Amino acid sequence: MLRVHSLEKGMAHRSPRSFGASKATSLVRMLEVSSAETRDSTAYGMGVSVLHAWLGFHADRDDRDATSYELVEWFLRDARGDGYGGEGFAAGIRSISGRDPQEWVGLPFAEFVATRHSTRRYSAEPVSDDVVDMAVSLALLSPSACNRQMMRLHVIDDPVRKRLLYDTLHGTGGVDFDSCRIGVVTYDSRSLEFYGERNQGYFNAGLFAMTLVYALHWKGVGACLLQFGNTVAEERMLSQGLGISDFERIAVGISFGHLESSDVVPASVRRTVPEVLRIDTQGPALVHSND
Repeated sequence: MLRVHSLEKGMAHRSPRSFGASKATSLVRMLEVSSAETRDSTAYGMGVSVLHAWLGFHADRDDRDATSYELVEWFLRDARGDGYGGEGFAAGIRSISGRDPQEWVGLPFAEFVATRHSTRRYSAEPVSDDVVDMAVSLALLSPSACNRQMMRLHVIDDPVRKRLLYDTLHGTGGVDFDSCRIGVVTYDSRSLEFYGERNQGYFNAGLFAMTLVYALHWKGVGACLLQFGNTVAEERMLSQGLGISDFERIAVGISFGHLESSDVVPASVRRTVPEVLRIDTQGPALVHSND
């Protein structure tokens, strides 16, 4: 699914170019060795579907990688013949037009959630500090482990530090540098009591960040959470460069800006509920030892 999203993201760039030959080839190799169970999953259907979209994206491009293009064509012909042609999935990109955030204010929650997409395209209208303050005030209402409230949001507006953060974070490709505001969510490592809580910081950061992006969306501000998958040395360098305290750990980056009325975003097909939800009404039989 990571490779699916990577290909979708490339097709959603504001100025897309021929790309993704190695990723498409890698995805084909993964799908080729999939088990029968995997071939019935949403993930497999997404993989096949995004390869169709990738072919279509490159169909009229003279600079495409011919070897990878032909390999994907061959695989999709074979997959279709085996009954795994990706039908029923719509991976790739979606085009949005006529978007008006004012229409979301009174929506039921389920409909409101469905209107949000991670986006890297932002209008020239700056996001005010008042909007950020409001979003953070709502994010602070997120569940917090023992109410320790260990989260911080650092928004980096200084041009030099902004460039440092933009170039260090993973996944900033396609983000409108000039029009975005960008920052990181951190957690206070001093809040962790013992080794068993080693994941609490990231867990709490995720809860805070998700409420934050919904709050921004409520105000017509688009956002994209950006992976922080850097080394310890890179994190130390970045924290020092941004003036972040030694006891804070960087959990995730975020770019945000006012939404444009039209956009192109990854389709990001979701798994089905039965693939994710398990309701255990009767556990396995207990095995009793003879000892």
